[in-house]
Amino acid sequence: MSAVLDEPARLPNARDIILREAAVLFSTKGFAESGLREIADKAGIRSSTVYYYFASKERIYEEIIRIAVDTIFAAVSAEIAALPAGASPRLRVEAAIRGHLRALHGNKPFTSTNAQSRIKLPEEVNSIIRPVRDGYSAFWRQLLDEAQAAGCLKKGLEPRMLRPLILGTLNRTVGWFDDREGPVQALIDTTITTFSG
Repeated sequence: MSAVLDEPARLPNARDIILREAAVLFSTKGFAESGLREIADKAGIRSSTVYYYFASKERIYEEIIRIAVDTIFAAVSAEIAALPAGASPRLRVEAAIRGHLRALHGNKPFTSTNAQSRIKLPEEVNSIIRPVRDGYSAFWRQLLDEAQAAGCLKKGLEPRMLRPLILGTLNRTVGWFDDREGPVQALIDTTITTFSG
């Protein structure tokens, strides 16, 4: 067991350690089942030090969600920005899928907390993180609307239904895909082929 540090100044990266350990606990045990004392123990610090950085477990969770969504959104934006000028909306959707999956599996404790912890959260937490998630959903809604307007979606596909179907499918991969069994690129290729079909 690591030594317990009780002064934030002695551990300058304590905030990052708290977030990382909390993300691991939330993603494996769940939000409700993880306590501040356990987070502090895993981080090797006193519970009082956790309170120095975060007023509550809910504030830790909110920060983890922000990090997760920002990480995924940045990766998706980078993949789209790397496309040649004038890339079709279909290629933009495929790039978004690539970026989402790479970020999702590249920062699993944070992103899987976001993907798996939408149930049984206090309303005060939901009310704060909902706009963060809604912003990302709105981005996807626009992406798919543009694809439909350009004739890149098969006839009969409804973007309003396609968006949660795509995002739900991508997010669920954190529960079953193990990158020790194969590269994330194989998952990306399979997913894009499935949705592009």
